[in-house]
Amino acid sequence: MRRLLALLTLVVGLTSMAPAFAEDMASAPMVRRKITWRAGRSELRPSLGWTINDRYYNNFLIGLGYNYHFLDWLAAGANVGWAFPIKTSLAENIEEEKKTDTFSFPIPASHLGLLADAHVELSPGAGKFMLWNRIAVAYDFHAILGIGTLQVRWNSDAEARFGGQEEDAGGFKLSPKVGLGMRVFLDRGIGITLEVVDHMAYMYTAGEVTADGKHYTFPKEDPEFHHNLAAVLGFSIMMPFETGYEE
Repeated sequence: MRRLLALLTLVVGLTSMAPAFAEDMASAPMVRRKITWRAGRSELRPSLGWTINDRYYNNFLIGLGYNYHFLDWLAAGANVGWAFPIKTSLAENIEEEKKTDTFSFPIPASHLGLLADAHVELSPGAGKFMLWNRIAVAYDFHAILGIGTLQVRWNSDAEARFGGQEEDAGGFKLSPKVGLGMRVFLDRGIGITLEVVDHMAYMYTAGEVTADGKHYTFPKEDPEFHHNLAAVLGFSIMMPFETGYEE
């Protein structure tokens, strides 16, 4: 009987305290101390990429980038990279078809060389997800807007047949850059990025071949506006290594 009376007394006491407790919680300040994954941090990012819409030469890209994140959603930075040409199966098939016992046919096509840009990065969306229902992983989506330059180079096997024309049709071109990407934080100071970027430029992608197949010329028309689409995988090192918190 005594236990029952004690229990009833406890229930009545807690019930009478509930409104006051609720009022105190309603007036309490919001929980802050949110982790700032990007704001106030520098990001060093080595990367590997691959152009995905080339007819005669794919470009394997090695790059290094730097971003400074002024805010959690705004960063500015620069990238520099170099492209290594890899002949496509279409180009190999054309060269094989035109080759004879006494004549080789190096296809007259361009590829990329040096690439460099300055850009801004906007991160309008960010959040977390649970990996294996155990590990919280932070991520963000970002858009890239930039301007830079890209170098147009020509198949070294074909240069002798251009008669010096490739110098006028190659070189450095003004290149706007746009892209979309996602960054995933493996740790507070380490992340991986996956981006699709477009390095655009007015450029020739191939020369014309004369009837004898031994001399190449460039079209009389102006160069075409070309989209050099690339998929890029980056490894982000965030500095300082530890994250900050919102006040």
